[in-house]
Amino acid sequence: MLPVAALLVLPTSACTAPEPEAAKSYTVPNVLCDNPIEPNLLEPALPPGRKISTKEETKLIGVEGCHILVDGVSALSVRKVWRESSTTVLDVSSLWYGGGIRLDSKLTKDRRYAWSTKGGVARVHCPEPKDPKRKHDYTLFATIVIFGDLKAKESETKKLITAYATSVGKSAGCNASKS
Repeated sequence: MLPVAALLVLPTSACTAPEPEAAKSYTVPNVLCDNPIEPNLLEPALPPGRKISTKEETKLIGVEGCHILVDGVSALSVRKVWRESSTTVLDVSSLWYGGGIRLDSKLTKDRRYAWSTKGGVARVHCPEPKDPKRKHDYTLFATIVIFGDLKAKESETKKLITAYATSVGKSAGCNASKS
């Protein structure tokens, strides 16, 4: 009779409650490195934590960006990168300013956006760049790289990079004649 009692105990002791998800105690911002963004689009790319902050990168010729930090640790890198007009989103994704991530499995038909669970790259429509010599010879790209173990769903990353690129394209830096 003892073996039957042991079998009845095993299934109940093997069940455990799922671990509670860590919470985000901070408010997700509505601006991503000086460009407006819907917080619900940014939220899936950010880890749990208590405090969120932004740290600007040192500006290089043709590259500017910032890091989003959660509890003092880089969670997200965002960059705007000017490159020669012949450059593609896949070229940008594989270089250091694209995070060294390969995104060639997910690419829009017009080849304007590339993305993965770890980030995205977009060719930005920049009708009147602040620097007029960039209008014909250069293209602006927006990049987002998610650091750490966090992976957003590909559909969420695509929405985020698309919205960010649209926001950058509407900025004063891309519409100098309107500022």
